[in-house]
Amino acid sequence: MILETISLALISLVVLFILTRLMGYRQITQLSMYDYIIGITIGSIASEMVVLDDFNNMIRPLTGMIIYALFTIILSLLSRSSLSIRKFIEGNPMTLYENDKIDSTALAKARIDVNEFLMQLRIQGYFDLTQLDTVILETNGNISVFPKSKYRPAIVDDLPINPQREKPSLSLVIDGHILKDQLAFIEKDEKWLMSQLKVQGHQSYDQLLLVLCDQDNNITSYAKR
Repeated sequence: MILETISLALISLVVLFILTRLMGYRQITQLSMYDYIIGITIGSIASEMVVLDDFNNMIRPLTGMIIYALFTIILSLLSRSSLSIRKFIEGNPMTLYENDKIDSTALAKARIDVNEFLMQLRIQGYFDLTQLDTVILETNGNISVFPKSKYRPAIVDDLPINPQREKPSLSLVIDGHILKDQLAFIEKDEKWLMSQLKVQGHQSYDQLLLVLCDQDNNITSYAKR
């Protein structure tokens, strides 16, 4: 009985992993209401597989999981090929605030009250409605805020400077292990790395959790705790 339960759990996990990969990362990064329902349903079916009496009863829930996944994949393909189908499935963004006016009809349609609306704005760092130009509810439930020109954050193009292009830092040591390919990429060797670490008071890299090197070959080390 225990072996059957373990086997069914492993099978459901493998199938769930494969179906999730087939449906794509959209299930996580851009979760719509429909994706949310499908994800919960497939997960619920997968959990039921674990408590089945025997392997003979596995076909029905397994088939259900596959059907849900295939239906989601087909809808995704259709939405990519047709704008009208995409709008029907995902809906359209709704403007909640514009021209210094709150659209109460749009709020009611989105099932959002004023308190929740203001809370979402505060979460994004906006505490004064008069500073905003437009607020839009996206199809995945997120709220996009467009401040008025004089209140928007400054960007590099607004300033009389010419910043240099920044490159991401490279990991040279992770969990006490040297990444030799990264050292070779910056044309350095272990001797150079150890000399840099000794300057920071480290006699060995074995006790270091992470060592980063920026574009100017400056070293930042983080010790294990």
